[in-house]
Formats: sequence, C-alpha cells, structure tokens
Amino acid sequence: MQDIYDFYNLIGKNIKRIRREHHESQEVFAEKLDMSRGFISQIESSVKTGISLDTLYAISQKYHIDIRDLFQGYEQFMKEKDEKN
Repeated sequence: MQDIYDFYNLIGKNIKRIRREHHESQEVFAEKLDMSRGFISQIESSVKTGISLDTLYAISQKYHIDIRDLFQGYEQFMKEKDEKN
C-alpha cells in the first residue's frame, strides 16, 4: 500500500515543480485552477491522496503541458518498486 502513497508523492512533486516553473505561489496557482490553496498544498505535500483525473487534466490544460509531465519520473519509480520486490 505504501507504493500508492509514493506515487502520489511523485505527482505532488511534479505539480509543485510546474507551479514553481511558472513563478506562482500556491494561492495564485489555486485561483487559476478554481481550487483552494489548502487543496494545492495538500497535493504538493502528499497529504491529499486520490487526486482526480479531472484535477490533473485541469492543470495540464491551464498550463499548456502534456498530462504525462505530471507523471515525470514514473518509469524510475516503477523500476525502483520492482527492485524492492
């Protein structure tokens, strides 16, 4: 079960990276996405799990990125997971 939390952590880090690349605070980022700053904070810190595809899609559309960018590092994540097992 820990693997899924590690996966959410990966997504949260990528969202944080994208936000910072756009030089935006959590508050500005959240406003643009019509979400709360607290929600963005929870995603970035992996407190919020179960992030929806709708949220990921909204981020990719608003910031004109390929949705796969939100999963950057996934291959390495899976490789490390396989090595543990």
